[in-house]
Amino acid sequence: MPTGEGGVPNAIRTGKEIGCEAIQVFTTSPRNWASKSPDPGTIAETKRAMKDTGIDSVVSHDTYLVNLCAPDPKTRELSIITLTNELNRCGQLGIPYVVSHMGALKGQEERDAMIILAGSVARVLQETPPEVSIAMETTAGQGSCLGYKFEHWAMIIEAHGGDPRLVICMDTCHLFAAGYPIHGREGYEKTMEEFGRLIGFARLRVIHSNDSKKPFASRLDRHEHIGDGLLGLEPFRWFVNDPRLAHAPMIIETPDADTMHAVNIDRLKSLREN
Repeated sequence: MPTGEGGVPNAIRTGKEIGCEAIQVFTTSPRNWASKSPDPGTIAETKRAMKDTGIDSVVSHDTYLVNLCAPDPKTRELSIITLTNELNRCGQLGIPYVVSHMGALKGQEERDAMIILAGSVARVLQETPPEVSIAMETTAGQGSCLGYKFEHWAMIIEAHGGDPRLVICMDTCHLFAAGYPIHGREGYEKTMEEFGRLIGFARLRVIHSNDSKKPFASRLDRHEHIGDGLLGLEPFRWFVNDPRLAHAPMIIETPDADTMHAVNIDRLKSLREN
């Protein structure tokens, strides 16, 4: 849900009105470094909105500026501080997961960037509350973004000794664009088997449900309405009914939020078989 005027509490209440059972919010502007802690009134109203609506599955998305493996020390430090602040805000608001794109290469070798990223993650974990986890998002691999291979996040988890606060947000559009063949049944099963082997379904805590405007393996991140893109409707039926994924809330990030979010939610719900 776009947070918009009224902030996080309003987003939760608006989500309930259009049929949401889970909500993703921005606790601050996603395009600015600057942020501030929520005031006591906002904290209280956020928790009240969760109670009133019955929506207790709320996740946050970090700002788009964060790059935990940036070679420039100033940018990297800002990224660490920004993500740290986000996790601390979520701790105050009662939000357990922060979805993050984590990092992108800037003229670096992948291995070197991953080492830097792991060090940045260590700082964030040390300076944030234990009840809030980082949901590392699978990316399309657009540009130089890391996270388009399960191995990337498996490496970060291993580097931190399997820390339980390192979890995964799986994005359907991103998987498809990154080259995971989830648009066919056999490819879907192979993808899930690989995820289970490398990371494990217990770490899957959020699913972004988005169709794709761009072709398979294009490495382009362009979301489309459910069933209207190149993924098609059938893969979403598999996601919705896969018992391995049943514990993870599904979040819509499709275009035209004001007019189409309710439509896309209904499309997903219509695919339920139980």
